[in-house]
Amino acid sequence: MKSEIKGFNILPVKIPNTKSTQYIFFKKHDTKNNSSSSSSDNRSLFLCNLPILSDLQTIKKYFQSVALGSTIESYVESYITTSTEDIWLDLSKLTSELDVSNVDSVGSKLPKNCAILTFIDKSSFQLAFNSLKKLSTNFTESIWPMKEITSNFYIKQYQDQINNKEALSEQVSQALIDFDKAEKESIDNLHNQSNLVDEDGFTLVVGSHRKTKAGILGKQRIANTIENEKAKTKLKKKEKQDFYRFQLRQKKKEEMNDLLSKFRADQEKVKLMKEKKRFRPY
Repeated sequence: MKSEIKGFNILPVKIPNTKSTQYIFFKKHDTKNNSSSSSSDNRSLFLCNLPILSDLQTIKKYFQSVALGSTIESYVESYITTSTEDIWLDLSKLTSELDVSNVDSVGSKLPKNCAILTFIDKSSFQLAFNSLKKLSTNFTESIWPMKEITSNFYIKQYQDQINNKEALSEQVSQALIDFDKAEKESIDNLHNQSNLVDEDGFTLVVGSHRKTKAGILGKQRIANTIENEKAKTKLKKKEKQDFYRFQLRQKKKEEMNDLLSKFRADQEKVKLMKEKKRFRPY
């Protein structure tokens, strides 16, 4: 079997208590801009197709068994891997549309089940990379220390998704307080807007159906837009395009050039038609 594909080395790992073998793809992690690269360059691994529930502790245990002495500095996994939403299945959704405000910028750009592993120095990296390369070349299966998945694991996962009663009560109370506050501010803004005086000194009259600030200002904005367009049109009409002599000469010159270009185009058409014996002047 191949030990390398499209720049990635293939690492077979055995999942404990199963007959399954999973293939992890790894290579040296390189950045596009070497000039602006960080100090972690040349000592990082890009890992793809990691087994489920892989985290920093799992990675450390694995390298302790296959590359003892290699010290890991950081582990950045894909945000989509641990996301509770199934957004990775929606191919129409762009990565830029994900909510990554509180997520590492690197992790937000990684594909699902991928990670970047950085070692503390180049010697640790070289030790780990050579060990993985040897396992890949010989196609030797190593044991992946995956967490045991039992019914208790899924029960805990489910319980973690249930909000605490006291915490939920506090969140609901705070949401109601925020809603009342926003509603009061909206009413105050509505009252203030009803006392507005425009540039001509007229007081803005608010109808009973105008319940929001946006509703009040809606017609006013439309009116302002129409007035601005009218003013621009009026100003454009007043502008004299042929006031100076050089403007008249330039205008006549452009008209002559336009007529000349049309005449030459017609000549070319007649010439082609004559060549094809399709010219019928009468």
